[in-house]
Amino acid sequence: MLQVTDLTVRADGFTLHAVTLTVPRGACGVVLGPSGAGKSTLLEAIAGLRQLDNGHIWLDGQDITNLPPERRNIALVPQDYALFPHLTAKGNILLAPRLLRLPLPEVAERFVFLCDLLNLHPLLNRRPHQLSGGERQRVALARALMLRPKLLLLDEPFAALDPQMRPTVRRTLRHIFQRLQTTVLIVTHDVWDAAALGDVVFVLENGRIVQKGTWRDIVASPQSAFVAEFIGINRLVGVVERKGQRCFLRIGEQHLPVSADLPDGAAVCWQFFPSQVRFADAPDALQGVVNEVMELGDRTLLVVELEEGVLVRLEAPSPSPYSVGDVVSFAITAPLTPTETAPTLPARPDATTGTP
Repeated sequence: MLQVTDLTVRADGFTLHAVTLTVPRGACGVVLGPSGAGKSTLLEAIAGLRQLDNGHIWLDGQDITNLPPERRNIALVPQDYALFPHLTAKGNILLAPRLLRLPLPEVAERFVFLCDLLNLHPLLNRRPHQLSGGERQRVALARALMLRPKLLLLDEPFAALDPQMRPTVRRTLRHIFQRLQTTVLIVTHDVWDAAALGDVVFVLENGRIVQKGTWRDIVASPQSAFVAEFIGINRLVGVVERKGQRCFLRIGEQHLPVSADLPDGAAVCWQFFPSQVRFADAPDALQGVVNEVMELGDRTLLVVELEEGVLVRLEAPSPSPYSVGDVVSFAITAPLTPTETAPTLPARPDATTGTP
């Protein structure tokens, strides 16, 4: 349904570099990346709100690269939802059909259908300031879907919602997308959005797509230190050094003791989730100094410095016995893997039932 090829946009001192992506008909694509990576610029370019320096955009087999926004049949829901404050929810939803003078029976049928689907009937006479974040989002979504767009673009759709609301809203949106068979492209900085909603995920770093695939593919084999760190995986890349009976992982000038049956000089990658550790003194234990402690209810996240500049994130039981400055000993339970072999990592938790 959506195909973007070699899209380059220069705007405000920032450049999107030759972005290429494809979202199949009826699928949900997620562009995942940190703030400043170019996510909103990409959405605006697809919607026709940014001038392209290069590239093409195809929608449903039609080249829409040079079409004005109003002729693209694309709906964009911005991060702040952009509801008109002087209109009721009903007025916001019906504004575009009225301006376009669409046939009233068709508009009425679509309006009732979306209000039923999104449970909007109790909200129709309220103005935006009288609605919660989740309610405003549903109104903005109904307004966008009234014109039956071929493509729905959502910019950070959960940013304005309380953390405890997000899993429920994610499930609701997933149900709506599947019910309508709508083709969707979401941009977000939250890995849980990608895990819960993305049929295909594109990781964006400094204006470039650095990895694409299903969420499971990306988790199983992150292709760079940036991707691994961003999705919550530790990634140590180095070379095996054997000294007598002892084996070390050399990272720059640092030497970390490891237990591995690998030849001297082998290039390896150690990728592991924070939970893939065992806290204990053992022959294969690593030692580090705790730099940060974050209590997360039933677990604690530690940032540990192994050697100067070598940081890892570890998951410990809660309440944690560790404080900043403590020395911890732990063993990594994930295997040390030659770099030409994709590491096997466990799948992330089901993001539709958990919270970040």
